[in-house]
Amino acid sequence: MTPANRLPAVVLLAALCGLAPPRALAGARRHGAAGRVLLDGQPTEVRWTDGDSFAVESGPLRGFGTRLTGYNALEAFGPVHRIGAMGPVALQAIATSTATLLAGSVWNCATKGKRDGYGRPLVACPDAAAAVVRAGHAMVYAIEVRPDPALLALQREAQSAKRGIWAGGVPPEIVTSLHSAGEKDLRGKPPHDRLVDTATGRTRRRRHRTRYRTCQEVCIGDGPARSCMVYVPFERRYRDRPACLGSAAGR
Repeated sequence: MTPANRLPAVVLLAALCGLAPPRALAGARRHGAAGRVLLDGQPTEVRWTDGDSFAVESGPLRGFGTRLTGYNALEAFGPVHRIGAMGPVALQAIATSTATLLAGSVWNCATKGKRDGYGRPLVACPDAAAAVVRAGHAMVYAIEVRPDPALLALQREAQSAKRGIWAGGVPPEIVTSLHSAGEKDLRGKPPHDRLVDTATGRTRRRRHRTRYRTCQEVCIGDGPARSCMVYVPFERRYRDRPACLGSAAGR
């Protein structure tokens, strides 16, 4: 645990105000790729932890993890996705390379004054979103807002060209998160899985009563229309990692 006198002031302020700081604190884990963005016009050092989030390492939000809006990239913590004919190994390679792709440029980003369910500040980086969707490294993703028509056009282009995550097919829906019955992290919500429509970018919750096992693969659809995700509780993704995150051999 980081000593209190070494925590960034913004994190201490969040604690004093009763706010839960985001889980992915800058420096809490050093995976990802170092980069820079213009955050609200200010040059800011960041570490891209995956394709749709970065940890802020300088400036007013130093110490916070963020969540980018408008799109969703694959989870990079292990080989947990399956999309059509593409298996976990190939998809994890895309997921882990997306942070490096984004770290190679300086993006204009703006805070939106809102937070996601994990307490992370929401950030809009329109050009970064366009780059990863066009490359097939991410999908349009909208929760209770209208999807960006320009991003949808780029996604259709990537799907038609079979780029990135679309190389093995385009299922009607993709599983983007799993929440087991009995999970500690539901924050008062019923157990549900989050699905995204690959044509419209709109998301929905699929409620269920199933208690998933760690490393259980949950699928919807069949063949090229199949999408799967391996369930791993958040607390085991980076510590006490189960064997299914170490290798996708035989999957």
